[in-house]
Amino acid sequence: MMQNQMGHIKHIHDNNEFKSLLARKLIDGNKFWSYDKDSVRLNISDEDIIENTLIYLDIEDINILFRIYPLREIKKVWAETMAIQDNRYKDINRFIAGCYFGVKHPDSYVKRVKTHELNKRYL
Repeated sequence: MMQNQMGHIKHIHDNNEFKSLLARKLIDGNKFWSYDKDSVRLNISDEDIIENTLIYLDIEDINILFRIYPLREIKKVWAETMAIQDNRYKDINRFIAGCYFGVKHPDSYVKRVKTHELNKRYL
């Protein structure tokens, strides 16, 4: 992926190229350190790319994520993996809910999502 002098991302038409870029950044950053890199490259799921990009990569990469995946898919992965661990990801959950999901009251929204997800699992 190329950037022009202003730092803007040039458009890439192939979403697989974006997915490969994000996966490569995660792998090179040792986010899957306990797994064989080649195995991860071949088998990384969309859910793993979404969750780990939200947690470990920067805003530019998160913006790419929202260009290649539907919002509902990102929200689903976020709710199932990050919102339920709100104590661990409190700041990033608040940021994602407010900035990317357009929620006016992120703290109460995250709490509702967490409760809903936990109820789905245990009730």
